[in-house]
Amino acid sequence: MNEYRASARILATGTAVNIVAEVARDLFEQWQPSESLYAVMHLGQYIGTTRVRRALAAQQQDALIPRNTVDSAAHWAATRLMPSSASDTLAVEAMLRAAEDTRGQACVPALAFVGGLAVALNNVSSRAVPVFADLAHKACTTTPEAVGVCVEVAAQLGYGKIAELLAGRDGAVLNALAGAVFGEPGVLDLEKACGLLTEIIHARTTTFADARRVVYVVHARAISQLLLGNCFVGTLAMLRVLESILQRYFSGSRDPSLDDLWPVVTDSLAVLYPSILREFGRDSPPDAFRSACSLAISYTDGSHVDALFACQPCLLSAPSDVGMVRAGVVLFYLDFFEHLVPKLSAPLLSRLAALAARYVGSDVLVYPGPMWFESAHALILAVLESDIRHIAVEIAPWYSDLVLDMYPDQGISADLLRISYTAAVRAIPGHAAWDRVLVLLRRADHYTGGGGVRGEIYAVRRRELLLVAAELLTAVPAELLPQLMFELRSRLVDEKWSIKRAVVDHCQDLVLVRADVARKPALSMWIWQLRADIFDTSKL
Repeated sequence: MNEYRASARILATGTAVNIVAEVARDLFEQWQPSESLYAVMHLGQYIGTTRVRRALAAQQQDALIPRNTVDSAAHWAATRLMPSSASDTLAVEAMLRAAEDTRGQACVPALAFVGGLAVALNNVSSRAVPVFADLAHKACTTTPEAVGVCVEVAAQLGYGKIAELLAGRDGAVLNALAGAVFGEPGVLDLEKACGLLTEIIHARTTTFADARRVVYVVHARAISQLLLGNCFVGTLAMLRVLESILQRYFSGSRDPSLDDLWPVVTDSLAVLYPSILREFGRDSPPDAFRSACSLAISYTDGSHVDALFACQPCLLSAPSDVGMVRAGVVLFYLDFFEHLVPKLSAPLLSRLAALAARYVGSDVLVYPGPMWFESAHALILAVLESDIRHIAVEIAPWYSDLVLDMYPDQGISADLLRISYTAAVRAIPGHAAWDRVLVLLRRADHYTGGGGVRGEIYAVRRRELLLVAAELLTAVPAELLPQLMFELRSRLVDEKWSIKRAVVDHCQDLVLVRADVARKPALSMWIWQLRADIFDTSKL
């Protein structure tokens, strides 16, 4: 601050109000953009601190006057950190007026100076903070450094105290802050800048139009980041801003005026997901991401989900045509849509089924990977369990054949086959479900005979397929239950002991845990008869 030494002496100790005001005015007008704004801010902080120290020294001297205990306590409570004389008060006021009167480029150093003064006189001058806020609205559009001064001062004063003053007025500060945070990474301290940005978003005077502009800035930055190679810089900052906007505008009852913004917010989360996936993994994303996704899911009624397909053409492409970075976006939507299935219409469910169908094949295990394969199957299962039955009926035969053909060498495990095939059969009404049962039983009958290693492999596969057939006892329509029980019993009579025991024990677990009340009596009697008829009681 050597270049400001002469000015600092007058501003810190001067008592002539007109001279103090003139020196402050010259300081603001002679500032050049090549000079550091932070030096001017530190100058203001030094001047304010010097004035406060003079006040403390005067108060300590005044405190030497004999008083009783009560009078002394009252004196300190009334005068602590107040200007020591009328001249100090007038000098501070003159500096603030000089700052208020600045125009154009002079507003920038005035902002920094008053910011430093406000930090030093915190809770001392009721005028310093409002003057700082007024200057911020004028100066923040001039230079990114002015935004940095706002962030630094707000961090020291407390975001809540100043956010309401910085909000409003056509969102000048909010827009400049968002542009500096997301437009030029590295200019600001992201942690402090996001603290101020989120507080301004929550401020009462921030309008929806202001928040909308911030969302589009974030969305553009997120897409740019994706195209530049999945860079992680600024991802957490964008997540915090999106979470704040969702909390402010999308956490209550549905407002039609917000519908066109919801797809943009959601797609911003999707575009950020590849970075999150790389840095945190799938199982432990940041809390801000979890919260934002939960708010986005709970808000929508599904009417604007179709717009998400327009945002991301990669949702309409084959996996081989989607680059690895874009594949992360697809993975987000596979997981996201799974939670929206109960809210969606039949046409949208058809689109989701078509999307998932591209990622359920065994080739997806190689590229883009097992996570996409699992998420696609989870989405198909959600569609099968939806209330829109005709969509489930349409895809159930195709899906049941698919998973059966892929077992066990193309990525479908015995557990996934059991879950998937049962869901498909449950979705098919009436006697049409019996075709699926017969297909499964014929496949189980295929794995019979053989010796040696091949015979052992066949025995394992036959046992797993019979366990799937046993699971269907809870899924087939009630009128088909006697037929299925007969088919299972006829096959178990001549099976190996291990297969008999595994299937009957599984059936018993089904009766205890998952079978509905109407089926329990028939299934319980059937299991009792199985144990009596097909087991060698000497081995029980």
